[in-house]
Amino acid sequence: MSIPKSGSQAEIVRLTKAAGEASEQGRWDEVIQCYSERGLLLASLAESTLPADELLCMDDKLRDRIHTAQALLEHLLVEAQMTKRQVQELRQRLAVHPSGPEAVSIDA
Repeated sequence: MSIPKSGSQAEIVRLTKAAGEASEQGRWDEVIQCYSERGLLLASLAESTLPADELLCMDDKLRDRIHTAQALLEHLLVEAQMTKRQVQELRQRLAVHPSGPEAVSIDA
């Protein structure tokens, strides 16, 4: 069953808005799904009477959120690496070896 053009256009806008809302909540798999579905709908349209400016504006906002999330993740990874390095240095100074599995013998 094909969606009428006006329905397709409304669905494209709806998917774009849903992707934006999902990005605000960090649901990146949902963002990818919305854009995949939107791409299929865009490819099926013969002529473009879409609100291109509105879609581009929403896309720009989403791109900015993606860049912000990437920067935050990079920052957190650097912090995690620094913390790991500090823990390793502390262990070396205290001559504590990383704990591994210990063998326990039970005499019956």
